[in-house]
Amino acid sequence: MKIMILLKRKDGMSAEEFRQHYETSHVAMAKRYLGHLFLDYRRNYTLATGEVVGEAPNPAIADSHFDAITEIWLKDRDAWVEMQKIVGDPVIGKIFMDDEENFLDRPALRIFPCEEIVGANE
Repeated sequence: MKIMILLKRKDGMSAEEFRQHYETSHVAMAKRYLGHLFLDYRRNYTLATGEVVGEAPNPAIADSHFDAITEIWLKDRDAWVEMQKIVGDPVIGKIFMDDEENFLDRPALRIFPCEEIVGANE
């Protein structure tokens, strides 16, 4: 099972400050409290699209509203439920929420399970 998390940095924070905080604080907490459930844990940081190429550029290529896209692989749905229980714990949940206030635009945060299909020739 794969979980996708879309994150947007707090207003007034640079992309580098966001990344630094996420990697040094929030990732460490996730590994501490949830790491036993993770099969894999990846963070993808969005990049500015840069220069427009060609006379008629693809209108779908645009800067993202999100600063990071996190991918978490779990063994199964039970691990997803357990992850939610841990983060829903009043003590552990507060630790996560307090840290999120330091770097996230919390109303923009999106978390959802996905089904991943791999391979173009299947």
